[in-house]
Amino acid sequence: MYTTPVSKKLFITFFLIMIGTAYYISCLNFYERTKFSPKKTIRHYSGNEESFSDEPEEEYSEELLQEGFFFPKSYREIMEITHVHSYMLALIVFVLSRIFSMTKVREMFKIIIYTFAFVGIILNVSGPWLIRYISDIFTMTLIASYIILGVCFIFYISLPIYEMWFRKSEEKDISYWL
Repeated sequence: MYTTPVSKKLFITFFLIMIGTAYYISCLNFYERTKFSPKKTIRHYSGNEESFSDEPEEEYSEELLQEGFFFPKSYREIMEITHVHSYMLALIVFVLSRIFSMTKVREMFKIIIYTFAFVGIILNVSGPWLIRYISDIFTMTLIASYIILGVCFIFYISLPIYEMWFRKSEEKDISYWL
């Protein structure tokens, strides 16, 4: 990738930086809603109506008063989340995988990254459904999906940038796909 023309390296680098920024914003958005806390993730998808009761100590809980009342996500709301995420994550990971496939990284490492990215997508897309309709225990799968995808994105972004700009290669470049 080092011998790729500068114009191609620039647009790939800019794309990778923008995808990294978009993923960071996505994680920040999830953090703002849940603080990466299982309890707040459950509240976000399943609501918190059971938190409010006639017992005086809960009625005046400062935390509950500040957080407010959250309704459970409806079938339609979760369907909208799933619809957008399933298309966008698949497309983004496909493009990142294609760029990553051009690196000189060992084939087995590429397979591991592709597999983990796929698992991360499945966990991310299924997480809201599992939390809302199956069990609260699945909050950990949704939180884990952000970590798994984050690690994959670090490799997807950093290794191609490194190889394009810093790693001189003696082998014939395979940038014909661009």
